[in-house]
Amino acid sequence: RLLRVLENGEFIKVGSSKVQKTDVRVVAATNVNLLVKVEQGKFREDLYYRLSTVPIFVPPLRERGKDIELLFRKFATDFAEKYRVKPIALTDDAREVLLKYRFPGNIRQLKNLVEQMSVLSSENKEITADTLSHYIPKDSNLPALYKDQNMENITEREILYKILFDLRKDVNDLKKIVLESTA
Repeated sequence: RLLRVLENGEFIKVGSSKVQKTDVRVVAATNVNLLVKVEQGKFREDLYYRLSTVPIFVPPLRERGKDIELLFRKFATDFAEKYRVKPIALTDDAREVLLKYRFPGNIRQLKNLVEQMSVLSSENKEITADTLSHYIPKDSNLPALYKDQNMENITEREILYKILFDLRKDVNDLKKIVLESTA
């Protein structure tokens, strides 16, 4: 049904037999290489080709070099305005530390980092490498990876989602057992 909407702009409402037209644009985003998933049989090839009309690749923050510094300054200015304080600035050694950090949380992590420093830094708004090291997590430079039986990397987040879904299934099974035993 989705393929039909994407291809022809036509759909049928549930319970109706009348074909309706629509004119929509679909913007889809993913952090997964869908072409690899298609080759592995984990994503439909026809859906892939209908969605990938204008692909835009945005590299992770850690691969964008000097963009990190520009974004830092932009966020610092925004938060200075928001909190009515002087904008924070980096020393040369702090700039090097910032550029070497991997940012597993991508741009959201950088934004939160700048906001924390803007709010919590003292009257001296010049951030040194030592000050910056207090705000950057020390032990999360790399996300934990786990290899499953298919030799596919799984991140911490995917493991947690799997655990939560399994837990939800177990709770639903327990509810069903309790309801059957009381009936």
